[in-house]
Amino acid sequence: MNTFMTVSLYAPSKKGETVCRQIQSRVDELEQILSTTLPSSDVYFINHNSEIPSSLKPDLVSLLDFCGQMYEKTDGLFNPALYPVIREWGFTTGEYKVPSDERIRGLLLHTDFSKLYEDEKIELDFGAVGKGYAADQALLILEENGIKSALLDFGGNIQAIGKKPDGSLWKVGIKNPWNGEVACALSVESKAVVTSGGYERFFEEDGTRYIHIFDPATGRPSQSDLESVTIVCESGKYADALSTALFVMGKDKSVSWWKNQMTEKSIPAFDFILITKSAELIYSSGLEKVIEPIYQFESVKSVSLNLNSASK
Repeated sequence: MNTFMTVSLYAPSKKGETVCRQIQSRVDELEQILSTTLPSSDVYFINHNSEIPSSLKPDLVSLLDFCGQMYEKTDGLFNPALYPVIREWGFTTGEYKVPSDERIRGLLLHTDFSKLYEDEKIELDFGAVGKGYAADQALLILEENGIKSALLDFGGNIQAIGKKPDGSLWKVGIKNPWNGEVACALSVESKAVVTSGGYERFFEEDGTRYIHIFDPATGRPSQSDLESVTIVCESGKYADALSTALFVMGKDKSVSWWKNQMTEKSIPAFDFILITKSAELIYSSGLEKVIEPIYQFESVKSVSLNLNSASK
């Protein structure tokens, strides 16, 4: 998955080592299924053949079903079928360039995820959800082995299991987009904490910065008013997918979307932290007692479902 992953757990050493090896084996197994670059992977096969195989591994079936739901819920802003577009910009190869408008329009014709089984030119990339799914699978292994206290760091995707052995909450830092330090801290128990931001992977051309998070509607790097989005919920895959989608939505639309989804209860409950380009910190009211702003933001605001907000 092209990143470093760390598992910290509390258990007798022999059992702990066994569990860590099980998690590593499970992640390796998922890499062999989901990688876009390994010629032996299932996704690679799909991307280089004209049709979806009739028999797919359960993990792939599960992810395709989940992605279909999120594609629909976010009106296409979470879209794992953007691989050809992202590749054209050079984010998969490191050979960065700004494609022509004509080229982008041509590639976008085959990025409708809802037509996965109809459009033979669709190519998949689970980069925006793969780490979250892997963390969920690791969580299952920990639960099966009776591990009550652990912390996973899957390439920046944090998954806290239970509390610390001393009974205190895990403290997770949210990165400051401008200086790389800690912008705010969260105290969590049994939660996934996943951040999407454009400040780490990008390239510049003619004075313009192009980030790695794409707007599926334009085929171009997102130009939203956000620097980062952090999602806090129980599921790693939901947190992973939602952090990307809300980033593309921008500040106002993401807050409205959260209110609608939480009111309708159409997806599992989640909280969010938005850091805007104008140095605002906006977070959902469920984090009121566990968030600690550290950076000197221009404003700090809590948003609740009753359409009222409280500024600090």
